[in-house]
Amino acid sequence: MKNPYQEELFAKLIEHPSWKEESRILSTIIGAAIWLIVPLGIEDPIKAQLKEFDTPDQEKEFRPIITSLLNEVKKKENIQKFSLTDQRHFYCLPIKRKEELYGYVLVCDLENTLSETFIKLINSYTCTTIESIQKELEVAKLYETIRPKTIALSTVHTVSRIISSTLELDELLPRIARLSLQVLRARRCCIMLVDKYNRNLIPHAVVDVQNKNVKQKILKIGEGVPGKVVKNGNAIVSAKVLCVPLVAEEHIIGAITMTQRLNNKPFGIFDKEILTTLSEQAVIAIKNAQLYDEQEKLTLNSIKALASILSSGVADNYGRSNLFINVIMSIGMELKLGSDQMRMLYYASILHNVSQMGLPKKILRKSTKLTGKDYEIIKEQHIKGAQLITPIGGRLKAVLPIIIHHHERYDGNGYPSGLRGDDIPLGARVLAVADSFEAMLSTRPYRRKLSISQAVSEIVHSSGEQFDPVIVDAFVRVIKRSKNKIFKNKGKAWSWKKM
Repeated sequence: MKNPYQEELFAKLIEHPSWKEESRILSTIIGAAIWLIVPLGIEDPIKAQLKEFDTPDQEKEFRPIITSLLNEVKKKENIQKFSLTDQRHFYCLPIKRKEELYGYVLVCDLENTLSETFIKLINSYTCTTIESIQKELEVAKLYETIRPKTIALSTVHTVSRIISSTLELDELLPRIARLSLQVLRARRCCIMLVDKYNRNLIPHAVVDVQNKNVKQKILKIGEGVPGKVVKNGNAIVSAKVLCVPLVAEEHIIGAITMTQRLNNKPFGIFDKEILTTLSEQAVIAIKNAQLYDEQEKLTLNSIKALASILSSGVADNYGRSNLFINVIMSIGMELKLGSDQMRMLYYASILHNVSQMGLPKKILRKSTKLTGKDYEIIKEQHIKGAQLITPIGGRLKAVLPIIIHHHERYDGNGYPSGLRGDDIPLGARVLAVADSFEAMLSTRPYRRKLSISQAVSEIVHSSGEQFDPVIVDAFVRVIKRSKNKIFKNKGKAWSWKKM
């Protein structure tokens, strides 16, 4: 074959329904014959069409005749005829359209001779078939050219939606990995980022459609395919592995590695283009998430410092213990709250005792039952204390309603606003259960602490009145399933990053 295009054209032509139908119809008119078609550039047209001959001996008999006719037509550029007998004729017709030569048609072992009109008809039919196949090939080639660009554009749009859906790196990277698998139809995707402190490659997302428990070890830069890509900055493309660098402002921050196509086809240049486009968008998302993470760390440290300052005037028995934080976060996880809701719960649990700031010590340490006047002071100071963090705004703006309303009752008889049922912020309903439970387990000047089972019974008894029944049910499940873990580790603070 002189070129791949001619090879593909010829392969499609001899099997094309239009060509088969044309030869069948013409044979009913002029009689039985063997029809062969020879596009330009084909070295051995007979080999690809052996099935057209009745027997191998027939092919051997006709081959020299066909070869001779083709040579004559190529020299003289007009129709050539050869007759073995009066009833065995061979024709070789050049197929032309507007002076452009497409190839040749051979009509072999024909009983009758062909008229000039019939020869024109054959030429017209064959030209139409060839042009149809050429258009099909052009459309297919155009599709293969446009497809990766279309996928890349679609990928950009999808990654943009992923970017806007979360700023949590631990949520973002698995989503990008799953998108990469879907777009490239691969088995495994691994996203690794460079640790800026020890310069190792850390796996942040590994997704395998056939093995959910797959792991990826930490790599040194230069080690393995991802390590080489990060070191050299160049993508690696092989039949079963595709890896591109993650480049941010001329700095390589990691790599995305795809392994093995699901259809077992090799990775190619188009796959590289698609993954490169995806990686460019992923870098934007990753940098935004990293910036957000740094801001969250700064916010959390500020909140802890603020809580420490504000709680300095609160009696020891009224401070917030790690047990309280562990319980409240465990309830949130049991309710399957989103990451933002969990974070607000965490911040609220740290700042919880700010509402007690400024309460007279005689009330905090009172050994007898509180009077109505005492309760009024507590309610008034509750609002004043919570409002201390109002000017800070930002992330704490969403925390404030949780702190303010965690003394509301599910039946509407709480304070400060007398909210009822679902009108009470969800975080405040969670905080109310955890707060009461932790208080029951603590010694107060006016009573002894309760046992765990006694405290749980009190919470359950108040379900539907003081507490939201849904929250209580989640609390009970948490205590039954995780009691040993929660109380064993009560000296260790719950960490947001553990989730």
